[in-house]
Amino acid sequence: MRIVPLRAMVALLYMGCVVTLTALPGREVARWGFRGTVLDLMHIPLFTGLTLVTLWALVGPRMTRLVLVVTSIVIFAAADEVMQHWVPGRVASLADFARDALGIAIGIALAEGMRPLTVAWKRETER
Repeated sequence: MRIVPLRAMVALLYMGCVVTLTALPGREVARWGFRGTVLDLMHIPLFTGLTLVTLWALVGPRMTRLVLVVTSIVIFAAADEVMQHWVPGRVASLADFARDALGIAIGIALAEGMRPLTVAWKRETER
């Protein structure tokens, strides 16, 4: 398994942004106009993107890469939800964790669905 440094920096920056959003007090989030269902549904694309960028940062055997990324992001999602327990106006939620997991699953499905195209493109560029 190999980590591509610049890509890993992008993934870490993305994770930092997720933590920053999580650490915003509920009052601040409401001031931005995010409420209820919209705020809940934002978990899905947020974690889809995190999964995709993390997969992009790792090079190695396909299944090892997938298992490593899924495991690490699920742990990150759980820690992220637990952290919200101590943020004023925010709550840790099993439903939010489930939405995070759905986002992770969508990210994996997109990456695997695009795999034939990326493999073909890679072959073309190596000629």
